Formats: sequence, structure tokens, C-alpha cells
Amino acid sequence: MEERSIRVELAGRAYPLTIQASEEVNVRRAVEEINESISRLKASYPLTDKQDLLAMAALEVAVRALNTSATRQEAEADSALAAIEHMLADLRM
Repeated sequence: MEERSIRVELAGRAYPLTIQASEEVNVRRAVEEINESISRLKASYPLTDKQDLLAMAALEVAVRALNTSATRQEAEADSALAAIEHMLADLRM
């Protein structure tokens, strides 16, 4: 696996990272989501402390990711149940 050194900026602060090359797109997307969340929170709430903004943004992004994962898992379960129901219906015939 190829490692890559990149530099990202979160909440106006630069961070050097060493990641797998295959992870770069997702890391950059995560950084973008967190920074967008920080901007939204800053505009909507009287939070000025960067640590508070970063914590709330991380919570917002994590909840969104978990909700997306749960929805995907439910869809996969529904699909599997439909396939089982179809097989059972075929057996009854």
C-alpha cells in the first residue's frame, strides 16, 4: 500500500497527515464536511471558541455518517428479506 503525506486545514489550523493513497479522497471530503459544518455552526450560534465549534461539527458529521450507515443497512436488510420472501413463494408453488 502506498502511503502519502498530505496537509489539511481544519478550523483554520493546518495538520500534516500520513495516509494511504486510497484514503485521500475520503479524508479531503471529511475535512470539507467538517469545515462546512463549522461555518454553518458559526453563522447560526454564538459559539466563538474553536474547540467548541470543532466538537459540535465533529458530532454533527458523525451523526450524519451513522444515520447514513443505518439507512443503508436497513435497505440491505429489506432487500434480503424480499429475496427470502420470493424464494419462499417459489417453494410454495
